[in-house]
Amino acid sequence: MQLLVHIRLDRPLVLPINYNHILQSVIYRAISIVPDFGNFVHDCGYNRGGRQYKMFQFGQLNGSYQIKAQKIIFDSQVSFEVRSPEPLLIRLMADSFHYYGITFGKTLYRDVELELFDYTVEESELVIRMKSPVTVYATDPVTGKTYYYDPDEAEFYGRLNDNFYRKYQAYYGIAPYKPLDISKNEGVKTRKIVTRYQNSYVTAWFVQLNLAGERRYLDFLYQTGLGAKNSQGFGMFEIV
Repeated sequence: MQLLVHIRLDRPLVLPINYNHILQSVIYRAISIVPDFGNFVHDCGYNRGGRQYKMFQFGQLNGSYQIKAQKIIFDSQVSFEVRSPEPLLIRLMADSFHYYGITFGKTLYRDVELELFDYTVEESELVIRMKSPVTVYATDPVTGKTYYYDPDEAEFYGRLNDNFYRKYQAYYGIAPYKPLDISKNEGVKTRKIVTRYQNSYVTAWFVQLNLAGERRYLDFLYQTGLGAKNSQGFGMFEIV
């Protein structure tokens, strides 16, 4: 399920350039109107292999903006999209935004328009383009050092499949019976992004990919996001 949020600003929205953690907190605050569910998503999530998956993703803020003194400033309106395979999460968020508005920091915006969609993928082969960058990484258990893979490495695609496998099993309790075929569209240039998320830096990519597999698996990825750190604002894609 998908929620598209439009905010008409009665005063400028001023955020740090790396604002993902702020938008994430907006989502957590919204679903906390049902405390048990909000606490479950925030503190526990869906677990598999010692990892937690929150089962939601959000895209970048869209709107006319300017950059000043390491801040991004939206003047008149801004929009963003949230997706999840869990309908309750999307509906709670929509109810919260509708009745209580949206608060960024200490600033409350009440002029909010919501569009709720239940789009499902019906094809078994897709060409996709990232709306928010996709990240793939591994952390050395001994040194604690994190390595980020890039789309020119074969391991990038194997780890995308591993991530899909774990998320699917965490949510549904059963494993996918076959992997996806994932490849880069060689005719389209990739773009590297390094983003600060709280106290760490994340390397991610805007890339166009070819996906093939069971329709239900592709739909699951459309709702949850591709790759890692979806609930931190990474991995949302659109179908070309």
